[in-house]
Amino acid sequence: MKKLSLLFSIMLTAFAFNSYAQSPINVGIKTGLNFTDFSSNPKEYSTKNSSGFGVGAMARINISRSYIQADLMYTEKSIKFESANGGSDKKTLKNIEIPVVYGYKLLKSPLYNVRLFGGGVYSVVLNNLSKGAVDEAFNEFDKSNIGYRVGAGVDILKFTVDVSYDGGLSNISKSFSSKPNTWFIAVGYKFL
Repeated sequence: MKKLSLLFSIMLTAFAFNSYAQSPINVGIKTGLNFTDFSSNPKEYSTKNSSGFGVGAMARINISRSYIQADLMYTEKSIKFESANGGSDKKTLKNIEIPVVYGYKLLKSPLYNVRLFGGGVYSVVLNNLSKGAVDEAFNEFDKSNIGYRVGAGVDILKFTVDVSYDGGLSNISKSFSSKPNTWFIAVGYKFL
């Protein structure tokens, strides 16, 4: 019985190594939670943190310990705006986001990787926000935004876990200064 158990363990380990051979190209899906804050200026508007979610696809090109990854994500980010005169309005930004990052594997093995990454994010808001108590603030709302992304991740076999921070480089409105800042925790699965 011990020999059979040992043989089974060796076969299972060999299968795991073989099925996770480091491919130069990975394609998969990912989903996760985001926590968004909007810096705002002038001071008559304040915001409160809110949570949301994201779901989409990823593609990664591996070059030794380095890699380039691009995602195509649908995200929803909630935010509550409050004006100095007592009005408030909760908005949900429905976005398409395309982050492209360069990463480096600090630890690399057939079973797991520990990674750091950074790059840019382009996002486009799909819904119209100019309704509600703080309507005036969205008169010149810009539906596209450019930002940066930094983060760390772990790959375990075909699964990935990433924690990233997105900072806005451009304002979401011409009428007042506001940039989205988001923490994103994502879990993914690589088909290739």
